[in-house]
Amino acid sequence: MKWATLIAGMIFAYCLVHLLLSGIDRYRLRVKKRLDAISSDKAADEKKGRGGKSKERSRLGFLNVSQSMKNQIQLSGIKLRPEEFMLVWILLIFVPAIISFLISPSALRSGALILAGAVSMPLYLRTKINKRRSLFERQLGDALLVLSNGLRAGFSFAQALDNVARDLADPIGPEFKSIGREIQLGGDIESALTKVTERMASADMKLLTTAVVVQQQVGGNLADIIDTIAKTIRERMSMKRSVKTMTAQGRISGRIIGLLPVAMLIIISVINPGYMQPFFTTTFGHVMLVVGVVMEVLGFVVIHKIVDIKF
Repeated sequence: MKWATLIAGMIFAYCLVHLLLSGIDRYRLRVKKRLDAISSDKAADEKKGRGGKSKERSRLGFLNVSQSMKNQIQLSGIKLRPEEFMLVWILLIFVPAIISFLISPSALRSGALILAGAVSMPLYLRTKINKRRSLFERQLGDALLVLSNGLRAGFSFAQALDNVARDLADPIGPEFKSIGREIQLGGDIESALTKVTERMASADMKLLTTAVVVQQQVGGNLADIIDTIAKTIRERMSMKRSVKTMTAQGRISGRIIGLLPVAMLIIISVINPGYMQPFFTTTFGHVMLVVGVVMEVLGFVVIHKIVDIKF
C-alpha cells in the first residue's frame, strides 16, 4: 500500500511539473511573439521559419496527438495545447481511480472512475464544439447584415469580411478573418467559404457559400442576395427557438428521469450505507448496476432523439 501511494504521488507530481513547465513555455512564447512583432525584419522572419518549429516544441512531446484531435481542440476554442489536453485527460482517467482505490479498495468503483474519466474529456470536447457551432449559427445573421452594409458602402468582398472579423466576437469573427486572410493570399473564395462551412457544420453558411459562388458566375447584386439570406436565417432561427420552447418540457423531463435514480443511489448510500451495500459487494448487485446504467443511457438516447427535431 505504501509503495502504491508513493508511485501514485510521484506520477501526480510528475504530471503537475509538466503542466507548470508547459505554462511557462506558453508564456515565454507569447512574449517572444510580441517582441518579434515589434522588431521583425526579413532575416528574423527567415530565421523563425527555419528554427521556429523546433524552438516551440512542447515539453510534452512524448504525447503524440493525431491531427484530427488537434483540429477538434482548435475548433472547440479550449485554451489548451493538444498535449496539455491529453495530459489532463490522462490525469482524469487514472488519478481519481488510484486515490479511490487507496482510500477504499474497490475494483468496481475504480473501474467506474476510470470509465468516467475516459468519457469525460471527449464529452466535454464535443459539448464545447457544439456550443461554438451553435453560437456561430446565432451570430451569422448579424454578420451577414454587416457584410451587406459593407458591400453597399463600396467595399470589396474581402474588405467587408474584414469588417465582420473586427466587429463581431468569437467564433464568427476569427472564422471570417480566416476567410479574408485566405482570399488576400490568393486563395479561391469558394474554397475559403467551404472550409468554414465544413468546419462549423453550418447549413446557413453553406447557403451563403452557394449564393456567393452563383453570384460570381452569373452576376447580380451581392448585397441584396446576402440580405435575402440574412432574412431567411433569422426566420430559421425564430423557428428553432419556437421548436426549442415547445420541446423544453420533454427535455427537462428526460433529464430529471435520468438523474433521479443516480441521485437516489447517492442519497440512500449516504443515509443508509448498509442498505445499498449488496449492490457493491455481490455479483448480482454488480449485474443490476450494469443493467441500470445501460437502461439509463438507452433512455437518455431515446428521449434525446424524440425531442431533437431536424428541419
